Amino acid sequence: MKILPNYLFRNGVDVIWRTTNWGQPPLHIDKFEEIGGYDENLLADLKETIEESGKDRVLVILHTSTSHGPSYGKKYPPEFELFTPVCNTVEMSKCPRDELMNAYDNSIVYTDFLIHKVITELKGMTEWRCGMIYVSDHGESLGENNLYMHGVPMSVAPAEQYEIPFIVWTSDNSVRESPETELSQYNVFHSVLDFLGVESPVYDGAKSVF
Repeated sequence: MKILPNYLFRNGVDVIWRTTNWGQPPLHIDKFEEIGGYDENLLADLKETIEESGKDRVLVILHTSTSHGPSYGKKYPPEFELFTPVCNTVEMSKCPRDELMNAYDNSIVYTDFLIHKVITELKGMTEWRCGMIYVSDHGESLGENNLYMHGVPMSVAPAEQYEIPFIVWTSDNSVRESPETELSQYNVFHSVLDFLGVESPVYDGAKSVF
């Protein structure tokens, strides 16, 4: 199966990829933006960019780095450092666990702010049907069982590394799943096809959250 951005681009959707991170898959789209600084910079002119697209279907991918280790304490602006003291070394095993968790929790506070800001921007686009999916590619270990970050094989990985957030917001309340429904990244492809109304022989309606 083709990756979602490339597949949608080939099917006439305006696809925009903005990143402060690295490791994205091979992309065959015409709007790829590497952005420096904190993840909030990904949101610059977001509303205007969508409205000026010229197409009636737009997908924007904001590829953040906020809670990706090891340097959690460097991923958010100073005003988001609500929990202190924080770990400021990449050698995570040498940090007191409470300092490591403080730095990680601050990155989550910043992520909450970013999600809120995206939704606020989309709410202002009253002439568009808008939706947002926030999903992580993996979780993070913070010293549990002497494990850090991620990458342990799935067969033996602790829950901290694979239980991830899956947050959905729409402007028209079209989400059909309950908060208790177990979802994964596999739901993203079919959900986005569904929301954008892209007809495809590979679409599986049972995997859409809409």
